[in-house]
Amino acid sequence: MNAVNDWLSQIAHNYILIVIAAILFFTVKAIIGYYTYKHYDKKLNALSDQMDRLMEKKTTD
Repeated sequence: MNAVNDWLSQIAHNYILIVIAAILFFTVKAIIGYYTYKHYDKKLNALSDQMDRLMEKKTTD
């Protein structure tokens, strides 16, 4: 009976480690995604501003 209890505790411990690893993985992935979004959002805003300036220049000419 002790062998079964030891085996079950090892499995439970492994699942806890897997859950902790999954939480850490998705946390890091979310942080990287957030910074990637900020980076490309800045580039998109710069491109949008440039397009607005070009369109304004074209309409005034």
